[in-house]
Amino acid sequence: MSTIEKLFGRSPFRPLQRHMIQVRQCVAGMKKLLEYVIAGGSDDVSVLAREVSKLEHEADLIKDDIRNHLSRPLFMAVNRERVLDILSVQDRIADTAEDVCVVLTFKPLNLYPPIVSEFTKFQDLNVKAFESVTKIIEQLDELVESGFGGAEAERVRDLVHEVAHLEHQADVVQRTLLKELFAAETSISYGDFYLWTRLIRQLGELANRSENLANSIRSTLELN
Repeated sequence: MSTIEKLFGRSPFRPLQRHMIQVRQCVAGMKKLLEYVIAGGSDDVSVLAREVSKLEHEADLIKDDIRNHLSRPLFMAVNRERVLDILSVQDRIADTAEDVCVVLTFKPLNLYPPIVSEFTKFQDLNVKAFESVTKIIEQLDELVESGFGGAEAERVRDLVHEVAHLEHQADVVQRTLLKELFAAETSISYGDFYLWTRLIRQLGELANRSENLANSIRSTLELN
């Protein structure tokens, strides 16, 4: 069996699944760092952030490997550009995880109870949106086998709607969180205000890009 046959097998989605495994490690590392910081930890922030940066770099290597193989002639059930589009969105999710971790290295994050309470909800919703879209990627092999129809396609469409709902919920909590932050702006330092604002916006990209990934998959379904 050739190298490319080993990589792709019978499914054009196998490389995407391989890449998503690495992206999930990036998000898991980000979640670990956020939970560490919210629990009051500070000494190991840089160490944990570097671990996520290393994971993101490894995801980039996998991405580049996939692109190099996709540049060769290959019979695929899905248009090459569609696969690359999905890969690019997955790559941006890994970037988001790294970006969140980088923000946390700027300065120690001072914890304000009203903000922390809403932020925990916000974090959970963003991570849940990502976890839902990973379920879609995991089911892509079954989609190929079913010819992009039937019960498998319906399950994927249901998951797409679930991701969209979670992203909407995250947006609602984000607005509440920002209102809490602005209400407290006179009692917190400019540095803390900036750091919290940057962190909230950066983390919010996780749910946004998870929804983008789900929509890319839906578009692929509609084209087949």
